[in-house]
Amino acid sequence: MRLKYFFKFIEKKLRIGFVSNSGRNFLGVICVHHRGGGSKKKSYFVDFFRRLNSFGYIIKILKVPFYSSFLGLIVYQNGLSCYTLLSEQITIGSRIFSGFLLKDKNHNQVLTPGSSVLLSNINLFSNVSNIEIVPYYGGILSRAAGTGFIITSKLQDKVLLKSKSGWQYLLSKKVMCTIGFSSNLLHRFTKLKKAGYNRSLGLRPIVRGVAMNPCDHPHGGGEGRKSPLASPKSPWGWLTKGTPSKNKLYHKIFKKEAKVIR
Repeated sequence: MRLKYFFKFIEKKLRIGFVSNSGRNFLGVICVHHRGGGSKKKSYFVDFFRRLNSFGYIIKILKVPFYSSFLGLIVYQNGLSCYTLLSEQITIGSRIFSGFLLKDKNHNQVLTPGSSVLLSNINLFSNVSNIEIVPYYGGILSRAAGTGFIITSKLQDKVLLKSKSGWQYLLSKKVMCTIGFSSNLLHRFTKLKKAGYNRSLGLRPIVRGVAMNPCDHPHGGGEGRKSPLASPKSPWGWLTKGTPSKNKLYHKIFKKEAKVIR
């Protein structure tokens, strides 16, 4: 019983209240539309750095609204505890490793599914997720449910990763990653079933510009039904069709880092 209350105490310390801004800035002006309401949420302290060099055990698995994959509560052998994003085939009681060493003090292998190690320690053609872009930056790539990269080749100080969509990334060997695809592979098949479920997620209805007033949208106003303008515009008067909205310089920089394979 004492152990049960101890785990509850750990969970409480690793959670914090979350207040949504509903898409408003510091002046209270709506900057991001269609957000607001929703059920109460708690924010969780998730470890994306994972350089502890210690084994840990999964004592609880939960689903939170901020991440599509599952979160796992880990208690390490050195006494530390945190939440982390889980990979597939991880259950309660699983023993995983977090650190940059290839072997522990007893020379036991640590390359088990769900463990977080350096990219240089993982074999070719292995699946990885929750990957850092720069060492000590924290996991950024492939954190969504069911996503992952495959290690295709290793160079002198770089590793080439390929995603399901065909994008390739050339990253340093010293970045941290998790072995296996991200958990909750069936997330893409979930159905909302009703509009109320969408509202509980904090999403508000989307209204057509034609149905608004002229002061709210360029398409608004008029008597009765009205089709949109010949050149459709956004609520701020920008052209929304036929005009590229992304920075061309950003595209040039990004194409140097990644390449589409078709």
